[in-house]
Amino acid sequence: MILNFLRVALIRMSRVRARSAIVGSLACVWSVCGAAEPAHAPLGADTGIRWDLTPSELTAACQSALAGARASIKEIDARASGSASLADGLGAVETTEADLGDALSASANLAQFAVSKEVRDASTKCADDYTALGVELAADPAIYTMAQSAAAQATTPEDKQLAKIYIENGRRAAAGLDPATRAQVTKLFDELNTLQIAFEREISEDRTEIELSEKEVASLTPALISTLKPGKHGKRIAVNESTVGPFMDSEVSPSARRRFQTAYLRRGGTTNVERLTQAIALRQRLAHLLGFPSWAAYQTDVKMATTPQRASALVEQVDRTLLPKARLEIKTLAALKRASGDLTPFARWDYAYYEHQLEKAHYTVDSELIRRYFPVDKVVPSVLEIYAHLLGVRFERLEPALAWAPDVSEYAIYDAASDEAIGWFFLDLYPRAGKYGHFANFPLRGGRMLADGSYRKPVVAIVGNWPTPQPGKPTLLSHQEVIIFFHEFGHAMHATLTKARFATLAGTNVRQDFVEAPSQMLENWMWQPEVLKKVSSRIGSGEPLPDELIQKMIAAKHVADGAVWTAQAFYAYYDLQLHSLSGTAEPTPLWFALKRKMVPIHEIPGTYPEASFEHLMGGYDAGYYGYLWSKVYAQDMFSKFKQDGLDNPAVGMRYRKEILEPGGTAEPDLLLKRFLGRDVSYKPFYEELGISIH
Repeated sequence: MILNFLRVALIRMSRVRARSAIVGSLACVWSVCGAAEPAHAPLGADTGIRWDLTPSELTAACQSALAGARASIKEIDARASGSASLADGLGAVETTEADLGDALSASANLAQFAVSKEVRDASTKCADDYTALGVELAADPAIYTMAQSAAAQATTPEDKQLAKIYIENGRRAAAGLDPATRAQVTKLFDELNTLQIAFEREISEDRTEIELSEKEVASLTPALISTLKPGKHGKRIAVNESTVGPFMDSEVSPSARRRFQTAYLRRGGTTNVERLTQAIALRQRLAHLLGFPSWAAYQTDVKMATTPQRASALVEQVDRTLLPKARLEIKTLAALKRASGDLTPFARWDYAYYEHQLEKAHYTVDSELIRRYFPVDKVVPSVLEIYAHLLGVRFERLEPALAWAPDVSEYAIYDAASDEAIGWFFLDLYPRAGKYGHFANFPLRGGRMLADGSYRKPVVAIVGNWPTPQPGKPTLLSHQEVIIFFHEFGHAMHATLTKARFATLAGTNVRQDFVEAPSQMLENWMWQPEVLKKVSSRIGSGEPLPDELIQKMIAAKHVADGAVWTAQAFYAYYDLQLHSLSGTAEPTPLWFALKRKMVPIHEIPGTYPEASFEHLMGGYDAGYYGYLWSKVYAQDMFSKFKQDGLDNPAVGMRYRKEILEPGGTAEPDLLLKRFLGRDVSYKPFYEELGISIH
């Protein structure tokens, strides 16, 4: 995975929005008016979102908000016509949908991280109903007509962009088709949403463990050993995102590695394979009803790529170019395995272990040594300090936090120059039962202009699964985990620094194959020697990473580019092919066939990795290629910082103003041209991957 990669959206359908309870004054929906709230008022811990809802309170609040939104939309539909004013038409709809999003900030998100299973279950039902309403509203012909009218009346680029998005949503939800087709499309989207939510819950509720003998435990790191539970004949280890990296890196026993890897690739089970198969069939039917040859064509139609063919071309080029390098890398690791005395064929469960051994032997890079330089209590404040300097903001920790779990921390965000309050973010960084299993940024409440002229302050959460702290011992992070956190904090800044007037265009609500670009660009900071020194502090001595070790880390950076990026190309191509089928999908055989063709490491028989590939059912369907696609723009943006200075606050402020603050108010190509001062170049992207272009 490309380091977090899961930016899970509640709304599965591309850019469908459904966000409001009861609409207040609509007089200033389309234009800014009224007096703003005090710019310098300090923020307390109360974001206005209740996180302590009981299951019954959550259900009642959700039902009330959804009913209020339906009633409001019905009233708007009744009074609006093709000649309705912007405020009385699409502006009123946008306000209604944005209000609903605010009302359901907790109710629709607690499914991912609430402590109580009963609350998670109630929230899952709310999220399902919320998404169903989103589908219903997108298919509303009256709203579609209002959007067309708004497009004709709009005089500003932002107004035109909002109307454009609503028109796209309506067209893609059958709003312009006959009532029978609309009803069928809405029903299919509802069925699809139910499958997607069930797929994700199957993974988040997974409790897979394997048992290890005392001999097998011996090679594990002390931090990992401290998390093990007693077993019948040894110790039990949880098989999940927080354990897979440390275990596969350090476990000497190939038998134990095979058991762990097999269990890891069987999460989700045949139940999720069946859900995925059903989802593919539903998507095929939907695409055909909506006039597209495939779901991949339907999805890419509103992305930068525009067609699956363009997306596939990039993916295939990356794989074709880097596959020879990947094969050489595996050949090197296989030789290392033989040299250790193990003459068995190189297998899937060998890769991480021998890659780690190679780094230690040839680059003298010991990941466990590096961890000692990255204690959490150093990394987090240092990352915040870097972002504060780069983007002209300051952060203030709020204690006690008003959050959903005791170990969640909360921060307020202010503009450094004006001291204007901007918003809040939460950090929920350690595993809990039933919690979302990867690392991701969750936009909990979007920014937008309110009727009184004040700005609704955004709220986001970074949810992760770092190793659980042990009594008296700080959690130590790998360099990769530091990169992931830096990446996700980039998403948090994108979501909170927004200045968009409309929630639909705010923050990370950009074209999906661009959304990762800002954070991917920022990952480059975690490879700069001066930055690595700022975020590191060795346990005991407090010394930063030494220059010699930093140089070794940088030297080893590209040693696995072939394997890493051919794997990324495989995931992207599999996703596109799965959603380009014309017949019945067979997800597992397709996975194994493409893996053999595109990646030099074959899959383990008897596993079904797609059953836990959450992107396929979490909003990135026919969109995983976006990680490669957006990398093009990420590296070109980074070239601007390399040219003008990585810690140059003037460039950082330009980046904030030209890329982060606008959100989706303009197409990414235009934002990029404003920031770069020229058209996009692919050269930095190919150079980063070691691909020669002529």
